[in-house]
Amino acid sequence: MGEPGHVAILSAAALVIFSAGFAAGQRSAPTDDRLVEQSLLTTIDLAKAVDGLGERELRLSRVDIAPQGHIGLHSHQDDPTVVYVLSGVLTNHHDDGMIEEVRAGQAFAEFGPKSHWVENKGAAPATFVFTSVSRRQ
Repeated sequence: MGEPGHVAILSAAALVIFSAGFAAGQRSAPTDDRLVEQSLLTTIDLAKAVDGLGERELRLSRVDIAPQGHIGLHSHQDDPTVVYVLSGVLTNHHDDGMIEEVRAGQAFAEFGPKSHWVENKGAAPATFVFTSVSRRQ
């Protein structure tokens, strides 16, 4: 076999190895919550506070995610949310493939039909507070 044949075989082998590594690095989004503690801190009945908001309330909650914990895939289609990280680092995965690390002192917002999930890949707990406009329970 000549040099062009060797190059073709090596190129094909490299592509197979790269593809296998890429596939192994991908993982499907979890649908459950693991190692998560959440507590509702307070609410405001928005029907009493703002005209036209009906069965909505403004909620403030605190969440702790232990190391290697996660909040499974979900959307904020009808539940716009703002998150502020108090400690640790959250890795926020979006269904479009975007991944961002959010550290203590940083914030992000989620709303609309796109889905996301968050995880704590660090060695320390990640703690955040979030506020959301949700249907009253």
